[in-house]
Amino acid sequence: MRKVVFSAVLVLLCSVVLASGLLMPVVKAPMIVTTLGQSPGALMFRLVCVRSKIACVQEDLLTATQLKELAQAPDGPKTLVITTGTSLKGMGAAGIDINLEVERIENLIKQAKELGMTVIGAHIEGMARRVDATDEKSITTVIPKSDLILVIASSDEDGYFTKFSETSGIPLLKVNESLDIGPALLELINAN
Repeated sequence: MRKVVFSAVLVLLCSVVLASGLLMPVVKAPMIVTTLGQSPGALMFRLVCVRSKIACVQEDLLTATQLKELAQAPDGPKTLVITTGTSLKGMGAAGIDINLEVERIENLIKQAKELGMTVIGAHIEGMARRVDATDEKSITTVIPKSDLILVIASSDEDGYFTKFSETSGIPLLKVNESLDIGPALLELINAN
């Protein structure tokens, strides 16, 4: 039974790779996830990782300095995941605005690249996080600088991320729903 499930998931991932014509980047655990926009996407991502037994730490206000320190530990993160889509309530509670968030994330991505980490830009909360200018700024800050775009099907109902992947050359991993993220990531991790 495990072989059948493994084979089915492998075929699904291969079809994603072949559909985009792009090779998937190397994805390694442990992972660290943060959010641009203080929406619950980072928490959602960490929970699906816990469910799939993928080592993942969530730091909603992660800075470049913190990332560098964490990455130097023997069990430090190898992959940075940034969820996109904003929550004005979440940013207000954190005492920040979209411009501060963009600056933090741009510095974070630069540091991750210097450390040789894979950067995954994720939009996993559906179209509800694609409704205004702050959502758009969140997406356009992260996705073009990512090594892999991760979305759930409802985030890409209009084909936005699919088209972006095709024109930018950044591989896209699209899953049906958030619970499918963990198994899809496990297959990428195990492929290394």
